Amino acid sequence: MKSGILITAMAGIMLFAAGCNSIPEQSLEFYEKQNSELAEIKNFATSGKIAIVEKNTRMSSFLNFSVNDDSYTLELTTLTGSTVFRLENTRGLAVITDSDGKQHTGAADNLIKRLTGLSIPADRLPDIVRAIPGNLPFVRNENHTVREITHDEFTVTYDRYGTTGKYVLPEFITIKGQDLIIRIRINKWEI
Repeated sequence: MKSGILITAMAGIMLFAAGCNSIPEQSLEFYEKQNSELAEIKNFATSGKIAIVEKNTRMSSFLNFSVNDDSYTLELTTLTGSTVFRLENTRGLAVITDSDGKQHTGAADNLIKRLTGLSIPADRLPDIVRAIPGNLPFVRNENHTVREITHDEFTVTYDRYGTTGKYVLPEFITIKGQDLIIRIRINKWEI
């Protein structure tokens, strides 16, 4: 009797998980149109969790990312709400606040390279989070969503998508560089 309940519970969990991972089947034209629409949206926010693995160092925290016109803020916080890292970027000029409250100012690309080891085009982060490849090489999944975007020094893989309103948006993102892996789990989109 107990094994029947266990099997039923496991089947329910598997169906629930499969339902959470499924997105409506859409055409290539749908996703091309969606990417054009998303590229025009200048105000949005997302939140979730981030894990960063670099050689022998591992860190995880909560992530809040908000975009407002031509600027954005990326903030990593602990469970208690303490800021670990805050990046405010406006047209390539960045202010980064570290966990000690010390601020660093300069070109966003250079600061990100120094702190993460990745040469990420800082002004493109809003597009990368939304899986908009722009002029970077990319590959699509069988269901026409963007599977991977490549850059000279990193690869972004979109492991899972979900729907938010009329949009299909990334939920699991992995960024891999030479000695660095960043995993992002997006829990909420405001778009």
